[in-house]
Amino acid sequence: MLKSTSTFILLLIFTLFTQAQSPKKHALSGFVKDNFGKPIPGATIRLKDQHTGTSSDIDGYYKLQLNSSTDAILHVTAVGYHSEERAVNEKLIQDFQLIEDRNYMEEVTVSAYGKTENEKKVAEIKRSGFNVSVIDMNKHANEAANLTQILKRATGVTIREDGGLGSNFVFRINGLDAKIYIDGVPMENFGSSMSLNNIPVNLIDRVEVYKGVVPAFLGSDALGGAVNIITKRRARPYLDLSYSYGSFNTHQAAIVGTFTNPKNKLSFRMNAYYNHSDNDYNMYTNEKYNVLIEKTVDNKYFAVPKAKRFNDAYTSTMGQLEVGFRDVSWADQFYAGFTYSQNHKENQIGASLSKVFGGAWSESNYLMPTLNYKKSNFLVNRLYADIFTSYSYDTRYVRDTAKYNYDWTGAWVSNYEGTTPNPQKDMKYNLSNYLARVNLNYDFDEARNQSINFNYNFNSNDQKEYDLVGNYNRSGLPSYLGRHILGLSWQNQWFDKRLSNVLAVKYYRMDASKDIDERKFDGNNNLISGEIIHQKKQGNYYSMSLASRYRITKDGGWKLSYERAYNLPSMTALFGDGVNTIGNWAVKPERSDNINTGFYYNTYINQNHFLNVDVTGFYRLAANYINSRAVIQNGISYFQSYNEEGVKLYGFEAEVKYGFKDLLAVTLNGSYDKALYNKKYTDDSRQQISSNYNKQLINRPWVYGNADISLIQNNWFQQGSRVQLSYLYQYTHWFYLTESNQGSLESKDLIPSQNIHSAVLSYAWDRNKYNVSFEARNLTDDRAYDNFRLQRPGRAFYVKLRLSIM
Repeated sequence: MLKSTSTFILLLIFTLFTQAQSPKKHALSGFVKDNFGKPIPGATIRLKDQHTGTSSDIDGYYKLQLNSSTDAILHVTAVGYHSEERAVNEKLIQDFQLIEDRNYMEEVTVSAYGKTENEKKVAEIKRSGFNVSVIDMNKHANEAANLTQILKRATGVTIREDGGLGSNFVFRINGLDAKIYIDGVPMENFGSSMSLNNIPVNLIDRVEVYKGVVPAFLGSDALGGAVNIITKRRARPYLDLSYSYGSFNTHQAAIVGTFTNPKNKLSFRMNAYYNHSDNDYNMYTNEKYNVLIEKTVDNKYFAVPKAKRFNDAYTSTMGQLEVGFRDVSWADQFYAGFTYSQNHKENQIGASLSKVFGGAWSESNYLMPTLNYKKSNFLVNRLYADIFTSYSYDTRYVRDTAKYNYDWTGAWVSNYEGTTPNPQKDMKYNLSNYLARVNLNYDFDEARNQSINFNYNFNSNDQKEYDLVGNYNRSGLPSYLGRHILGLSWQNQWFDKRLSNVLAVKYYRMDASKDIDERKFDGNNNLISGEIIHQKKQGNYYSMSLASRYRITKDGGWKLSYERAYNLPSMTALFGDGVNTIGNWAVKPERSDNINTGFYYNTYINQNHFLNVDVTGFYRLAANYINSRAVIQNGISYFQSYNEEGVKLYGFEAEVKYGFKDLLAVTLNGSYDKALYNKKYTDDSRQQISSNYNKQLINRPWVYGNADISLIQNNWFQQGSRVQLSYLYQYTHWFYLTESNQGSLESKDLIPSQNIHSAVLSYAWDRNKYNVSFEARNLTDDRAYDNFRLQRPGRAFYVKLRLSIM
């Protein structure tokens, strides 16, 4: 069903696209970029001495209709760059490379009106006081990577995965739990089939990584930071298709298509992807670090040098179609959308290597209709409205039909109880989710020196659990989590826009409840004793934040931010996921006081060299810090969230970027991220100092860094071609798996230091229309460990084909 539906949608988009692309006489097109190959959005392209003109979009792309191509002269201008003129001379493809105007002293700002939404948001980010970095995902479009692998290279970001494609992960920024959004909507609303490690890079324009204070418009309980994923949305006809194949039988395909009728402004958008991997990579024994891959002989365990995963395949699909209008009198954008996704995930291990599953798996089917409305000058001038609502329904099955246990060779072994078969597990979870989000922004003047933003976010989750093989009278017990979050912020600029501030306050309301079945029945299913117990918890919380930036020079400045914020427990933390995570009803909201400060410097040297330096320090005091631990239940290891009463986090990070023309690009970054137990006494008597006090938290990296070096050559084999070779390096310093204050250094459990080397070679021709790339990850086959010493894939190779039509 999904395959036929996707095929139909693809044919529809392609038909509309080809009709829109039917050749017209004297249609001039091209790209406007800077000296470093970066697109210049909002550049003006017009015919000299005529009224005909247009502007470049987010890709720097423009298209212009000409009455005559013989004597026309093009004039291209962009704020902050030298203009350029050129005769057309019957060449209907004209690319421009503008040089920065070093005498332009004003800070580049983008008017809220007349520009694309993407341009407005990027400009707002640049002049804000938030500690934020923006990752241009178009630079990574030819990599056979998902979003997780790109984000791991960002400064201060740690993503702890349990395995290969589709595995569970823990995402933190500067050591604190961070929220993930897709176009401003919390990712948790998109179901279990959509996550960071299965979204292809081709679907994304940019990623905003906020550290510390998070803008009020995101409207959620982000504590240590947030990631906002901005998907590709084009006004022009656009089609991007990609397919990659690689190690462990990994297949990844993606399609993005947009079309807007120029007459009635009827608009279509489509996103879709398919992922599959067997994840059958080798696991290795490393006795030095107590990593044991074992087989059984006569019910006794013996370590083997290596073994393949044999029950860890993952498949996910997603299709999204939006239909609506854009750039009409009553709406900048209005779309009705529908998203369908599904996944199937085999489960090889839990929270440790000691228990191997041979028949455990889970699957989900997810449906979500959406409505989205955006309008500038909504009701009054300079009032911008962004309204979004969705309702989703996710059906998950968690099953383990294997009657006996397995070892790492895939062989059957008797279970721990001897000859009694393991009980079969067949659970069903129905989760409904409703989201309503209203974001209003009012500018007091055209220059946007004073703005006020209001955001309201309501999110409700209602889950029911069914035991399909057990006692049905114990099934269908509901769990509920509802959250109201209101945010109000004031953004202001002073002293000729050298000083920028954002002051915000937030209100959080949490309501949670669950039913516990304490009934007992006899053999005839008659009630003996007990009842269904209803439990609930609720709370109101308040926070405030201030983010400031002072531009000391044209190229550099200083940023400072402070916040007191909350992170409310998630559905998984409270109720578990039925697979590898068990719930903890006792988990409390996490609170933290966060301070960030740092300096930035961006400059161009002799028009051919670019240098960017960012240095940031942070200090955080967290109460009821939400952490993860491994617990044993019925002989099986699970993950579980819990609260550490007090944790102190501090550290710094630095990033340096250098570019030489469009030939060389270098990025180096490093992070020092320390987390210490901050509860001094063991109890309220304050007599006994805790042995963990001021000691390092376990099972979390604290020193890590990345390097990205790219060599580029344009027009090497033919005009309009591009060759790029990138070397990628990731380093993670060793860290403690168990308490650092117990035992000698030789006896402590450690996660060893890791050095991951990778390379990507890509070739594009016909002005990025056709693309092919080859990727090698973990070239030295280094042992890469994450959560509780769970090993990630070793050396792997991938090839990717991509077609991009403007």
